[in-house]
Amino acid sequence: MDHMSQGEYQQGKKDVYRTTIILSIVTVAEVLGSIAYEHFVDGTRWPLMLFVTAMSIVKAYWIMKVFMHVGHERKGFVFTLLFPFVFLVWAIICFSAEGSHIHVMRDSLNGIFF
Repeated sequence: MDHMSQGEYQQGKKDVYRTTIILSIVTVAEVLGSIAYEHFVDGTRWPLMLFVTAMSIVKAYWIMKVFMHVGHERKGFVFTLLFPFVFLVWAIICFSAEGSHIHVMRDSLNGIFF
């Protein structure tokens, strides 16, 4: 069984600490940005949703890179992991929009047929 050298262990520890700090900063920015947006901006919410989505993608990238050990893999393997993730995000957005549309259509047709 191969064991880590002291240098590899220290480097891994630094990576985990750096990732924890980055994730904390991104999360605080996400929360503060959401609170500020809700407090100061009236109207459309899509910029807020875009900002929160972008911050979530940044956090997912760092989690996958460090904690799932994908940062040291070949590019082809990384893309085979990223493609299903992007497809899943696309599916969630699509199904949410479709569900919202069906709900609106049902409500508008409710007065006609019933």
